[in-house]
Amino acid sequence: MTEQVDFYYDIVSPYSFLAATQIAELEARTGVKVNWKPISLGGLFKKLGNAMPLSNKPKVNHMFAQDLPRLARYFKVSYKKPEVFPTDTRLVQAALAVSPAEQRGDLTRALYQAYWCEGRDVAPVEVVEEILGKEIADLGATDEAKAALKGLTDELIGRGGFGAPIFFWKDQMYFGSDRIPVLTNDLLAAKG
Repeated sequence: MTEQVDFYYDIVSPYSFLAATQIAELEARTGVKVNWKPISLGGLFKKLGNAMPLSNKPKVNHMFAQDLPRLARYFKVSYKKPEVFPTDTRLVQAALAVSPAEQRGDLTRALYQAYWCEGRDVAPVEVVEEILGKEIADLGATDEAKAALKGLTDELIGRGGFGAPIFFWKDQMYFGSDRIPVLTNDLLAAKG
């Protein structure tokens, strides 16, 4: 049986974007299957009583001026500050939550490409339809999709999660895009 790793993320999270760019290599090196689990980062913060990171201006300035460009160079990925940040990702996250599991990684990567590489706002319905297709975009507006997104967010909270990106392997939590090498090491060590 293939090892499973759960990846909790939100399109609005730049560090989730960076983590997502490394998943193909994680799977190739370790043989794991990554389960893409979209959450509502805003909903998570609200339920946990966390302040949004944007409330800390020096942190935001550092993130956009130094940290994200530096990490993009390190991970060898394209990066462009989005035109609108933060943007409302409730529709795209809900659509992802009800999208076919086997398509979720590719759909997520397409959204990340638009938002964090091209700088496009992914909140407008016409953009969501262009990237995800009208059928999945329409599903994202349903009560079923909103409930699915809430369910995944609650699942993460139930596992002790508090932000994004978070990876879970068995009962072990790895928080942040910079923990992927540690997760990789642990997975390879477990294989012997």
